[in-house]
Amino acid sequence: MLFSSEQVNRGRKIVNTGIIILIFLLLTDIALRLVSNGIKGLTGKIFISGIILVNIFLHYKGNRIAFKITMFLLSGVYIFVFGLLPVYLVLGLLRMLNILDAFGGALYLVVPAIIIIAVSILVFKTEFYDDVLAFKNYYDKIYKTRK
Repeated sequence: MLFSSEQVNRGRKIVNTGIIILIFLLLTDIALRLVSNGIKGLTGKIFISGIILVNIFLHYKGNRIAFKITMFLLSGVYIFVFGLLPVYLVLGLLRMLNILDAFGGALYLVVPAIIIIAVSILVFKTEFYDDVLAFKNYYDKIYKTRK
């Protein structure tokens, strides 16, 4: 499958943005754990976050395994940002307005389903997934020819 250089560049920008969001989420998680638990619960989180940050560093240095692990981690970030975050925000807003209990709690299932379907359609119509796939395939090909 051939991809244009524009598509690969858009995919690179999307992946780099996802890495920035991942780093922000890691630092936010460390800060929240520090505030809630203090120092005693922080060592394990710093160790795991350190491993992820080292993996991101190795990804930028050109390590093939780190690239695959980073792409796996970014899929979780994209699911959170595009799927779960809007659901949490809308459900919080509807709960605050006391709308969720209007139909006997059925909206607790219907609203997230509608949001996730709408976001899925939006992601595939904007070719977001195709751009990331083009970037991934391009770099997989580079890693295979570099041996």
